[in-house]
Amino acid sequence: MLNGDCFQNTAKLWDLANGPAHYIGVDDVIVIKANAQWPNQGYTHTGCIKGIIDKIFAIPGFAGEILICDNTQGGGNGPGSYAFNAPASNRVNNWPDKNWNELAADYQAQGKPVAVVQWQNDINWREPAAVPSYSFWNPASGPGWTRYFLTAGGRPTYISSPIFASPMTPGRMIDMQNGVWENGAYTGRKVKAIFMPTLNNHDYNGGSEDYAGVTSAVKSFFGATEIFHGSPVYISDDYVWNGYYSIHSTSYTQTQDPNAAFIAGQVVGTFINKLYSPILYVTAAMYSGWFNRTATNGAALTKTVLACENPATLDYISCRDVIGPFAPWLNPDLQNNTRRQILGCNSQGIGTIDPTQLEVITYDFQHPTASRLDVERKIRDYKQGTATQQDVKDLINVYMQSE
Repeated sequence: MLNGDCFQNTAKLWDLANGPAHYIGVDDVIVIKANAQWPNQGYTHTGCIKGIIDKIFAIPGFAGEILICDNTQGGGNGPGSYAFNAPASNRVNNWPDKNWNELAADYQAQGKPVAVVQWQNDINWREPAAVPSYSFWNPASGPGWTRYFLTAGGRPTYISSPIFASPMTPGRMIDMQNGVWENGAYTGRKVKAIFMPTLNNHDYNGGSEDYAGVTSAVKSFFGATEIFHGSPVYISDDYVWNGYYSIHSTSYTQTQDPNAAFIAGQVVGTFINKLYSPILYVTAAMYSGWFNRTATNGAALTKTVLACENPATLDYISCRDVIGPFAPWLNPDLQNNTRRQILGCNSQGIGTIDPTQLEVITYDFQHPTASRLDVERKIRDYKQGTATQQDVKDLINVYMQSE
């Protein structure tokens, strides 16, 4: 979706995706896993998050809750937690009105159940029985993480999925893998994850590709896990904990290994297959940091929001069509680390990057077009009470001009 503001783009995205009710039930708990780590365009655009949330609340009878979450490196409340408490000076190339804490507080003032949760690492070590194997966490014991141990690139590795307390409902535990837990049992209510990554060049120095290439949908899984700096106190950038590498370490500690990015993508694919799979990925690329994650003069105003049901295909299109024209070294049609990361995820049965097997549906607000299917969807929305009669008339007018 091109050339609209963050609210126009996210509204149109939901429209093209058959509406949020296509993915979300009225009693579901929605976890929006966004990127919180870096300032400016480095964290997920707050206005895009608001746009996604507003349409979820428009689902007739919606009675769930919405939680905005991420785990920053080290899991603490240190200076890296920009998105949650970002001052105005760190909101350049982002939504200037509010940070994530302020956005949630505004919803709560309106009586709407939205909260932020900064996931925290669990310093309690549980030795795996074997590799590969799970180490499950019982929500009766309070917040914790279910871990999955595997071998990746010849290295003992762990990935993890949080179980945490709802800030909105006392006694409720949110288990990303198994659903809502209350009063000593799972209730049957579903937890649904929407991942909302940024679109930036990962290279810290900027202007070229580093060991990770792009940081977007595939790499956003790093903040969905625990990332320890040492055991458990920061020791070095090896991110090794009790002899096991985190998802971050699968690439970071082997920066000269040409397979490192591929291995990192493989582990992300394993996460999706072994822990949980988000219902949707929404790349908030209102700005794309082609130089690096934070340089405000190295970001392009791309005014784009993209969505897909898998991260591999989403990153392929995002990098090829949105950031690639500004940072050609990130074009995934080249033999680069961006491509290797995407292919690693794809190797686990996630998505496709074959142009003959995918379809890109776009909408440009500067040159709007509409199909008969668009009109039918808008009439459906009108009947469901989520669109007005004028919305239908406006779209029919666009459709007639498109013909």
